[in-house]
Amino acid sequence: MTNPYFIDEPSIISFSGGRTSAYMLWRVLQAHDGVLPDCVKVLFANTGKEMPETLDFVRNCGEQWGVDIVWLERSVRSEVDETKKYGKTYKYETKVVNYETASRSGEPFAQLIAARAYAPNAVARFCTVDLKIRAIEQYCVQFEDFEDGWQALIGIRADEERRAAKMHGTKEGKQDRFLPLWLDGVTRFDVSDFWNAQNFDLGLPNIGGTTPFGNCDLCFLKGHTRKLSIIRERPDLADWWIEQEASLSKQVGSAAYFRADQPSYATMKMIATDQGNLFDKFDDDDSMSCFCGD
Repeated sequence: MTNPYFIDEPSIISFSGGRTSAYMLWRVLQAHDGVLPDCVKVLFANTGKEMPETLDFVRNCGEQWGVDIVWLERSVRSEVDETKKYGKTYKYETKVVNYETASRSGEPFAQLIAARAYAPNAVARFCTVDLKIRAIEQYCVQFEDFEDGWQALIGIRADEERRAAKMHGTKEGKQDRFLPLWLDGVTRFDVSDFWNAQNFDLGLPNIGGTTPFGNCDLCFLKGHTRKLSIIRERPDLADWWIEQEASLSKQVGSAAYFRADQPSYATMKMIATDQGNLFDKFDDDDSMSCFCGD
């Protein structure tokens, strides 16, 4: 079998900041004797809602493995445009940041929600599209080798069969999605075993091979019980989400809420802090998949 981690064409490694995508990066490095080819870029798109431990981990991977990880953030503003269906247009800018300058209070995400004037949801996941996928695209097209498109390596494992089957070999904008871990049969247990043997790790709990606090801390795609458990342990994390829903509720009603099929974040905080011990820790399986990966 051809080594799925060997790269000989313009490619990006989509680094979510989780253990799985970091393991994928390490396997690619090993396939190239520890040095990435010039045609490969490692990109981390920061929404500002990642846990501090995630940002530490991204920095540490770059330093420990001697690899250049490009940190991206995408900003947006809306402008009145009567020629458009909804009377406004959006202006986006993707900038390169670093560990020191990266947003840590949800600024890119909050700016996007304010510009759109409604919350992303399970059907309209524009946060992933605008803050990650299109941030990567807006950055890559400036390079001559990437003008016509590129291969995107995404950290989806073999135990995520449904996600993998839907994603591998598909095209999103200018990127062709490629899932080397899935092709190689790597599972969450392989990833856990790898990190247990390393001299550094992501400083977030590993629960059965998953990281409940990973990616956006209280992402609306996470299961209800999982969010309640996180809020029980860190009630302060709910405040940003509560603020977003509250700021929109008077303008757009139900469109202010991230999930129509679950309680608001304010209600979840009340339930979790009043009755937290009633919920089993991180035991639900109704989380929805996202481009972010692990």
